[in-house]
Amino acid sequence: MTDETRVRCNICPYFCNIKEGNFGICGARTNKNGEIVADNYGKITSIALDPIEKKPLRRFHPGSNILSVGSYGCNFRCSFVRTGQYLWKERIGTIFISLLLI
Repeated sequence: MTDETRVRCNICPYFCNIKEGNFGICGARTNKNGEIVADNYGKITSIALDPIEKKPLRRFHPGSNILSVGSYGCNFRCSFVRTGQYLWKERIGTIFISLLLI
């Protein structure tokens, strides 16, 4: 702890000093009772069935589909992100986790 009301988050290079009940730049990590907690854990904010060719795995089982599951929380501010217009509200971003469907 850096002082009585803030906790330093070491998850990313921003090293946010987060006050109790507030969030870091990612919008997903919060200070809860003096500990850094993932507020987005287990919360799905988007889900889609995509062609595998859309992902970096395009040569892995070409022609198959992949399930993309997302949650809020990202410390990047990419203007080219397709979903950014509705995910970047005050503290909401996205992280995508992909699961292969064969």
